[in-house]
Amino acid sequence: MRRLLAALGCATALALTGCGGGTPKSGVPPTPPPASSPSGPLTPATPSAPPTPASPPALAEGIDVSHHQGPIDWPRVARAGIRFAYLKASEGTGFTDPRFAAHRAAAVRAGVTAAGYHYFQLCGDGTAQAEHFLAVLGDEQQPELPPAVDLELAGSCATPPPAGALLAEIREFLATVDDRLDTTTVVYLYPEFEDRFGFADDLADHPQWVRRLGGRPPERDWAVWQYDDRGSVPGVSGEVDRNRGTIPLGRR
Repeated sequence: MRRLLAALGCATALALTGCGGGTPKSGVPPTPPPASSPSGPLTPATPSAPPTPASPPALAEGIDVSHHQGPIDWPRVARAGIRFAYLKASEGTGFTDPRFAAHRAAAVRAGVTAAGYHYFQLCGDGTAQAEHFLAVLGDEQQPELPPAVDLELAGSCATPPPAGALLAEIREFLATVDDRLDTTTVVYLYPEFEDRFGFADDLADHPQWVRRLGGRPPERDWAVWQYDDRGSVPGVSGEVDRNRGTIPLGRR
């Protein structure tokens, strides 16, 4: 993922600035072209049209699910236009979502890009949680969609550690997963969690999955936008979270 983002950044820079050109590194101005060629006067060059700015990648539709959704008909989900899915894989240091492996295999067979996410326990050890998450993920990764960590207040310890100590554990989790998978993990900050701890800026070096329900995109940079938590998708029983992003994943 790091190599993919670096390549995309280089390609974007080249598209905006052009190859070469600019002031020479030596500071010596370039020699002006001759007024005429051996065969006669030079034909005036036709002014080139300004480059057309590249259009941003089109947004793809996605969902996030866990065992709470029960069995999912992934071919129907794919036919409904869903391009990607985040699947709950693990929580804390011991819980494994019982449907993760089956969901991932069926989603990929149906043509849906899928990745796992970990529900972070706020009072748990970051490195130990990362090791558990990596063990659940195994070796089957799709580089277009990096894994994610879910940071929320609900379902965790009643008295989370101070902000500095918690941020250090989250950083340990991210460093372990990023290094092992050669990726940049996506960070989901539930609004209540972000209101309390304000980690969006501290974790801005990671792509962020931002929850903002409704039709207006989030105001801060985002890679995935959760715009509905009571959505409906053919193939999924009941309500499901709906998301938008780009595949391969990029920031917006």
